[in-house]
Amino acid sequence: MNIYVLFFLSILLFSGCINFEQRNEVAQLSGSYNYEFYKNHIEDYKLTTVAHWAHGKISDVLLSNPANPKQSDSQFLKEALWRLKNPSQTEPHQDYVAPEFARLAWRAIQVIDWTHKLHEQLYDIMADSKIAPDEKKYWIDRAVDYYLSEPDVAFSPAPFEEVVMKRVKLMRQPWFKSFRNHWPQTIELFWIFHWWHPVVYETQILFPGSEAQRKAILKVNELFFDKALLTPTNRMLLSREVMPRFSNLSPESANIFDNLHMFHGVVYDILASPKVEDKRKEIYKIIDLMVVRPGDRTLAQNFPTPHPEFDPLGYPLWLKKGSGEMGRIMGHAMNISHEVK
Repeated sequence: MNIYVLFFLSILLFSGCINFEQRNEVAQLSGSYNYEFYKNHIEDYKLTTVAHWAHGKISDVLLSNPANPKQSDSQFLKEALWRLKNPSQTEPHQDYVAPEFARLAWRAIQVIDWTHKLHEQLYDIMADSKIAPDEKKYWIDRAVDYYLSEPDVAFSPAPFEEVVMKRVKLMRQPWFKSFRNHWPQTIELFWIFHWWHPVVYETQILFPGSEAQRKAILKVNELFFDKALLTPTNRMLLSREVMPRFSNLSPESANIFDNLHMFHGVVYDILASPKVEDKRKEIYKIIDLMVVRPGDRTLAQNFPTPHPEFDPLGYPLWLKKGSGEMGRIMGHAMNISHEVK
């Protein structure tokens, strides 16, 4: 081969490796419960494929810097609604759904997928009728331990107040609300998904038997399409609000999922904001602030449960109106800020 061709290829290879990241993956934890949710609740599994598709795909849409965000917002919602009616049988990997975002910020894909694996583990455990209700916590804690054993990609089990408000300092960031302000329909869809995920856990804990659980979760699905999509919540709900019993059973996972859901929103804010030039650097800075730190597990239980008797098979008015826990926390932060000034 011509020496000049080799030289040219080496330059291309070197330039392409400047942002190269090793794409290591961690295998899921083995257990007798693996795939129980898929086998027993296939319709709900399909819903998760759409939720995860939407969360990944919007990243690539935002990276394309659409000229008319309002129009793109409507188009994205339209496609998501079509997919809800025509869901995938299996879940594609995030780098297939969002290849541009995967090239930009592979570590972000890792932390999202790693936390989705924890979701799958816990759904499987709760769906496995061979595991007695009083034995569920052992297996849940085992799954959480395994998740936290990868500290570079595991979200902190400390509460939203500690991780998002104190470490990230969400409300002080220049990109705060960039996505919410320009993509209102899409963010409402994501808030619906963030209601649905924890409500399924709460339903599983209240209906441990296979057939009773199957029927109850089908009712949750009806709520999703007949209530939540038509009258969505006006904010992101925290796990403690809509899965109080499961949050008490596993406060670590409740906080981990809140931090995942908030991370999604933070990433979209960064991608949507013209104020952030180096988006990869900013996203990685946020990951470093949100992953687990030594001692975080001791903070896990430090949150209230404002609706301890919440019925996951209902859709009360307070879900659609009011500020909820998010508003309370942010209002408290604003008051402290005013006092400091």
